This record gives sequence, C-alpha cells and structure tokens, in this order.
Amino acid sequence: MKYKIAAIIGSLRKCSFSSKTAENLIRLAPENIEMEIVEIGKLPHYNEDLATENPPKEWVEFRDQIKTFHGVFQFTPEYNRSVSGVLKNTLDVGFPSLR
Repeated sequence: MKYKIAAIIGSLRKCSFSSKTAENLIRLAPENIEMEIVEIGKLPHYNEDLATENPPKEWVEFRDQIKTFHGVFQFTPEYNRSVSGVLKNTLDVGFPSLR
C-alpha cells in the first residue's frame, strides 16, 4: 500500500530549517510513502466567530485537502518555547476536532 502524507511546514521563511528538513525527508522517504508539502501561509487567522456553517472558503479547501492524506507530518521552528504562530493557526483552522 502507498501512503500519502501531508508535510506542513510551520515557517513562512524561504529556506527555513523546517522546510529543508521536510524537503530532505520527502527525498529520502521509502517508495511506499508519498509526501507533499501543503501550503499554509495564506490561511486566514482563526476566529471562532467565523467557525459557523459557512466558514471561510480557504478553511474549507484546506480541510478538504487534508482529508485526502493518510497522515500529517508537522515541521516547525521553536518560537518562545512553543510552535510557530502559523502552525498554531493551521491546527486551529484545519483540525477543529483537536480543540
């Protein structure tokens, strides 16, 4: 079986260590693992007031895209002893069941 894995990079910096790590893991992944970097930089900030029956289309598109994967790897820098803000936003927007 071939597994499709999303690579979510929690840094928006070009050439970040997180993106380099993800790119190397993609390159070194075994043949039965297909990894794809999922873009998160344009997701609108999470706002619970928008978490209605009609959330922003970017949220819906991102959630639908994530559903096509068997799993998710997160690559993130450490900012102030925590994950980056863009990764936190991605978790809030894309995985509402985690709240």
